[in-house]
Amino acid sequence: NIASLIIEQTNGIYSVGYSAIDVSTGKTMVNEIHSTSEDKTFALDEVFTLLQTYQTSEVLLTFADEKIDKEWVLSYFEIPGNYHYSFNRCRLRIAYQNELFARIYHIRSFLSPIEYLDLERYPYASESLALLCDFIIEHDPSLIEKMYKPRFLTADRFVYLGNNALEQLGIISRNSNEKSLLSLIDQTSTAIGKRVLKERLLNPICDLKLLNERYDLSEKLLEKYQTFENLLKQIYDLERILRRIKLKKLHPFELNYLFTSLESVLAILHEEQKEGIAVDRSMVDETADFIHHLSHTFDLDLCARVSKNQISENFFYEGIYPAIDMLVHEQKMQLYKVETIAKHINSLFGNSGSEYAAVGYLESEGYFITMTKNRYALIEEELHKSFITVGDHHYFFKDFTIKKLKNSVKITSTLFEEISSAYIANQVKMIALVKKRYEESLEEIEERYALQLEQIISHIGVLDVAISNAKCAKLYRYTRPELLEKSKNPFFEAVGLRHPIIESREENGIYIPNDLFLGKEPEAYDGDHITLQAAESDEVRGVLLYGINSSGKSSLMKATGIAVIMAQAGFFVPATQLRFTMFDKLFTRIVSRDNLYKGLSTFAIEMLELKNIFNRANRQSLILGDEICHGTETESALAIVASAVMRLHDLGAFFIFATHLHQLTGLDEIKKLDAIIFLHLGVQYDEVHDTLIYNRKLEPGSGSSLYGLEFAKSLHMDTTFIQQAYELRKKMSGSYSELELLKKQKRSKYNKSMFLTKCALCNKPVEDVHHIKAQMLSDTEGNIDHFHQNHRYNLIPLCKEHHKKVHEGKIFISGFVMSEEGLKLHFSEKG
Repeated sequence: NIASLIIEQTNGIYSVGYSAIDVSTGKTMVNEIHSTSEDKTFALDEVFTLLQTYQTSEVLLTFADEKIDKEWVLSYFEIPGNYHYSFNRCRLRIAYQNELFARIYHIRSFLSPIEYLDLERYPYASESLALLCDFIIEHDPSLIEKMYKPRFLTADRFVYLGNNALEQLGIISRNSNEKSLLSLIDQTSTAIGKRVLKERLLNPICDLKLLNERYDLSEKLLEKYQTFENLLKQIYDLERILRRIKLKKLHPFELNYLFTSLESVLAILHEEQKEGIAVDRSMVDETADFIHHLSHTFDLDLCARVSKNQISENFFYEGIYPAIDMLVHEQKMQLYKVETIAKHINSLFGNSGSEYAAVGYLESEGYFITMTKNRYALIEEELHKSFITVGDHHYFFKDFTIKKLKNSVKITSTLFEEISSAYIANQVKMIALVKKRYEESLEEIEERYALQLEQIISHIGVLDVAISNAKCAKLYRYTRPELLEKSKNPFFEAVGLRHPIIESREENGIYIPNDLFLGKEPEAYDGDHITLQAAESDEVRGVLLYGINSSGKSSLMKATGIAVIMAQAGFFVPATQLRFTMFDKLFTRIVSRDNLYKGLSTFAIEMLELKNIFNRANRQSLILGDEICHGTETESALAIVASAVMRLHDLGAFFIFATHLHQLTGLDEIKKLDAIIFLHLGVQYDEVHDTLIYNRKLEPGSGSSLYGLEFAKSLHMDTTFIQQAYELRKKMSGSYSELELLKKQKRSKYNKSMFLTKCALCNKPVEDVHHIKAQMLSDTEGNIDHFHQNHRYNLIPLCKEHHKKVHEGKIFISGFVMSEEGLKLHFSEKG
């Protein structure tokens, strides 16, 4: 995308006009955002989100006020290093904008072009679009041709995502090597579907009817997506093909891509009809007509080897363009003359049927006949006596020019020169006419089928994303969420909530799900969530979440935000059950490298983002905060976090704050807030194995305040001692010999990521692999609850002796648990 921004600033209050074009599809978007005296940077934050959501490669910046700090704006938008950018000093008058839009969009209306584009109430958006068009015309005028009417990005329909929530929650990532939610759930088969999926995920909505339509379609395809998936894989990027048709840049060989795609589309439409999925009958008929038009107009086999700038032959079927047919016929007649002469020469060799004389052609010489010297010697005398009749003229071979080469003989004549000249003249005319008629054919395709193609593109995009959603539901055990309209008494209920990215990495072990409830307990509600157990009233609006580092606080908090975005984007979610009234705003305050670009201290950023949350949050908002005020000293942090909790409580917003500030539990001001609860993710000290065990489950209260370094100090262990112990353990564990084993041993047949090095309970060689949760507990697809039976951490490599003891009940293996040293196997022995 190329974007254009026009930025106005009055007394520190910003207004921004935004426009962008996807040059590959011709689609344009516009927006106009205004800040307020209470929220002066709102417009800048919105534009930052737009630049991230709609992948931007180049930005044109126009500053309406010379006093605006350009470098500060670049830093705020995080433009350095990410985009190409340029400054513009010109402003465009209304009259010029109207004239420009009239020419670009071919507007013929009693409305002014600005009114026709619905931009009369958005002067900044209108000027931004005009500046963008001017900029593109200056660099590549062809890109501006056939542009779509701009789409206004209305904020009311979408969920507001504050404070760079998309990146902070891992929905997208700037690091291509880092797994994001987008990369995880994108199981689409087409470029069209890939774009639709990304746009949906990055733009969650508040339209319940549309969301249910998305869920319904995915649900219908749960058991049938593979049939459609195979057909979708044969569809090329029709959106870009349509754009190239409109610009008359489509190569003839690309007609095969279009034809193949349309055949697959037609097969998909028929399959949908069989499965009872609603399909517009006219789309089926028009797609079949389009296929017929292509297959009966173009010789697609010939087209397959022709590019637009190298057209050298006719690829239209006979009867499509009579003028071309006439030239082709003339070509054939000229070539027939030369072939007739060659045939006559071959007849002199008797009835052998062999073609010793062959027709040749060189651009520098034209047509000629060639044969070997030996063959020529056999007929030389007879050839000189003979003649050939071509048309009304007789031509004697004694008048032909015979040129003897090293191993062959080349025969030429003035007749051949005449034939060559006529052939070349016709060839030039034919190529010119084919090029002209090809462009006309592209115009005809656009006129007859552009709207049809746009409908197909939309249909395939929707279907592909629905199939991707269904596939994820099967692969990752996602479920359909239940969303309700926004109300005065919002609620959020998650059962078995999981973090999709973390659980996708087998090295993290089997993910431990959690339940969460926010809001007012409904009448006759039979749920028994830990959040309600911890509450002193029937309502929970805020959670203060405690836990040692790496206990899973941030993961749980992010899982909540991710589930909301997935659900309100129309995707199934990683939970056993998810029900909530739709949110219209979601804010994050999570420590992340992204804020470093702003040029402010961590604490300053935190305060700015908290201020934005206070100005923008409401009762339909969800706020997720991680270690707020970790950038300042404890006393100030305690006061600020407590004040923030009270402010959000008064606003009626839902929030989850992960914190280490245990002193909050003793503040009278916090104790008075019945709708605020304290939860922690439990940690246990295993005395036998001398390690911390993370159980990953929510428990009431704030938990122990002694952990981390404080926990180590309580055991009177100094850091030197601990470091030495780690080094000694590493040396004694035999890890180096295990590495040697790793190179030699084979992988498990159940899971290729498991190397069979040694028994998990001793150092003997592996002979068996044991399933911790038995295979008999799995369903027909091999899943046990939310994980697969062959998950890396549901498998244990054992020697024969220990495997026998497990089955005899002498050893009980409970599974892997997360400890301060990573995943640990927990088991017990009898007697």
